[in-house]
Amino acid sequence: MGNIRSKCGKSSRCRKKLTNKLNTSQKGVVGEYIEIANLTKQGYWVAKAVDPACPFDLVAVDKKGNIQLLDIKTNTYRKKAKKKTWSKRIGRSPTKLQKQLKIKYIMVDHGN
Repeated sequence: MGNIRSKCGKSSRCRKKLTNKLNTSQKGVVGEYIEIANLTKQGYWVAKAVDPACPFDLVAVDKKGNIQLLDIKTNTYRKKAKKKTWSKRIGRSPTKLQKQLKIKYIMVDHGN
């Protein structure tokens, strides 16, 4: 596997091209790890769910012991039919179980 930085440098345009080549599942994994990094920088302890059927992706705990269950959603957009441009963001809504468990949705965007 090659080094992405050597091919792209710091160009955000290149990152967008690489992101667009990922399938939906891969974009979701990238989005989760982006949020893990963000939460860690904010001082949270973060644990990742291992069960693929789990209604949440991450557990975030602050220094006071407050626990948040988080479902990470990566923004996706509908393509306009005739033009190859991105238009409306596809909406996401929590399931009944996620509402009962008070799971918080976090939307992550990495340049679609």
